[in-house]
Amino acid sequence: MISLKQSKAPRNPPPDEVVERANDLYWSSGASVNQLTRELDLSKGALYEIITPMAAGLRCPCGGGEMAYTNRTARERGFVSCTTCGLEDEEEHVRDYLDEQDYSSAVELTAADPGLPQVRSDGQTEELNRPPPRNLEKLLVASALAGLAVGLVLGGLLRRR
Repeated sequence: MISLKQSKAPRNPPPDEVVERANDLYWSSGASVNQLTRELDLSKGALYEIITPMAAGLRCPCGGGEMAYTNRTARERGFVSCTTCGLEDEEEHVRDYLDEQDYSSAVELTAADPGLPQVRSDGQTEELNRPPPRNLEKLLVASALAGLAVGLVLGGLLRRR
């Protein structure tokens, strides 16, 4: 058997069984990448090339794709990426954003169909029906700036000690 790990010849893609087994072990076992490479007789690079992102069960807020975890660390930290447009964000933020979009769509559909029960029109309901004040990009920038500020403050405190 020729090891993909040590072969210098142009690489042929590994057999489908190896790809399927590698993905199954990678996503469902707690084995380290080093353990997986030894067990599958692959280099780390070859292993990472054949790992496919794991679906997160979310649609992309941009519209076209599915959100997925690109690796186990992203899954553990709740960080998802769109397989189509490349959008990356925390899973919780994406879920919240999609929930707000779904609620807004439901309210619009209810208002457009006279056969469906109508939503009360008071100040609080109108406030809830408005689109969220921040879009996803602004939220990302605000989060990054807040993280930077906290890092600077902590760095200053640690430097004094």
